[in-house]
Amino acid sequence: MSFEGLLGNAPALRRLTVMIEGGRRPHAFLFGGPEGVGKALAAVEYGKALGATPILIQRREDKQDVILDQIHELTRELSMTSAKPRVIVIDDAHRMSEEAQNAILKTLEEPPANTTIILVTHVPDKLLGTIRSRCQTLFFHPLADAEIEGIARSKHRLDGDRAKIATLLARGSIGALSGLIDTLDEIISAARDLQERSVTGELNKLIEALGKIKDNEEARARAKRDLGLVAQALREVLLARTGYKPVLATPTFLQKLSKLDEDAILERIETLIDHARMIDLNANVGLCVEDALLRV
Repeated sequence: MSFEGLLGNAPALRRLTVMIEGGRRPHAFLFGGPEGVGKALAAVEYGKALGATPILIQRREDKQDVILDQIHELTRELSMTSAKPRVIVIDDAHRMSEEAQNAILKTLEEPPANTTIILVTHVPDKLLGTIRSRCQTLFFHPLADAEIEGIARSKHRLDGDRAKIATLLARGSIGALSGLIDTLDEIISAARDLQERSVTGELNKLIEALGKIKDNEEARARAKRDLGLVAQALREVLLARTGYKPVLATPTFLQKLSKLDEDAILERIETLIDHARMIDLNANVGLCVEDALLRV
């Protein structure tokens, strides 16, 4: 078993392969790591390798979360014995409510025979500690920039700086790369506008608009994107010191932020990352973005 169709994450996939070949099958896994790096796909392929047809649990299109009814339906099905291997993949497991998590916890405490449950999440901290402690954790990491850029050029037909910018923004995520292709020009424009506002201090209109943001899934995704854009521009400021030619950072942003020492720039990047994480943990979107940008 080699997971030949999957890109990147050789250590995690090798570990799964060794388990399969050795006949070891934990009753529960937690696949953690950034969004769009192949966690769910690896979980499904693992199930197939065991000879099972994986059952994939995802939030329904009309719902924001994986709801309790879905978990109850799953636990009822698992209560029936099976001689064949069963693999359950719960994607975006952090979207389970506390009630749903407690329901699946009971199954993890008394796992059914021939059953493996795989929780897939990019926010493992939102899972109950009792759930995490009962799972064998496997971390998946971003793909190398060279792999992402190759996909951007060959599959998405991007060239020049657009391919490099897409690679920079994807941050090692195939899923993120696919998601930004159709709006790449709009994203580049937003990135440059955010940089100019940050360096000139003209944040009033932006802050006023943030105060009107509705706290919904779309707003959270947009806010995380905007914080990520500024963080990427800051990374280019650091890379420029090694001879790298920036493709996303504007000349004004580069000139002003280059005056800071490396630790100060890293501190700003960390602040942006932390605030994006806070949005994942249900912090107020407008206040979170405002506070992050004021610190740049």
